[in-house]
Amino acid sequence: MSQHVHLSGQLVCRDDAELAVVSECLPRHVELTRAELGCVSFDVHQSGDPLVWLVDEYFTDDDAFARHQERVSSSEWGRRTAGIERRYVVERARGEAPNPTTSGPLRTAGISLDCADPEELVRFYLALLGGRRLWRDDQASGMRTDEGLVLVAQKVEEYTPPEWPGTAVVHLDIDAGNDLAGAVRYAETCGARQSEPQVDSRWAVLLDPAGHPF
Repeated sequence: MSQHVHLSGQLVCRDDAELAVVSECLPRHVELTRAELGCVSFDVHQSGDPLVWLVDEYFTDDDAFARHQERVSSSEWGRRTAGIERRYVVERARGEAPNPTTSGPLRTAGISLDCADPEELVRFYLALLGGRRLWRDDQASGMRTDEGLVLVAQKVEEYTPPEWPGTAVVHLDIDAGNDLAGAVRYAETCGARQSEPQVDSRWAVLLDPAGHPF
């Protein structure tokens, strides 16, 4: 069985001029790529930072991926965006490539977390997950993790933390790798605290400074 090819990463514009080139050329580039033999899925869209585009593409095998790369190198897209920074990772795996996903008209902009102190909460998640700040003001503070997830801490007057367990709460699932205990200790150094009770030894439930479970 052949190996399917998965490319993921970022296209990073330096300024509005490069952004304009991407915005102009991208629709045709997507159209032509999705029509290629061997293209399973191809998606490029802006992240929470307008200058950063998230790229995710699957091809059935190395031959299909090589044909795509060859076509792109001599295309208008390839010529006009040649100087724009790429941060891509290419992975290969045996088995069937994922089924193509549908592309709706809307995109996820981020996840908003209510709190009493937006600055405190964003500092916590920057320490916990890494990334960079996008903005801050008196009412909210935003950040983007290294994986591209945008988190927005927004101030709520007379904020009351959620009750956990016992309240239906949307929460973040964070990968602890192979060292759950070490991940918990690190999270605690960032300002998290463990929830009581812990209901399953396969994972740990912690609370951020505003009381949100993760």
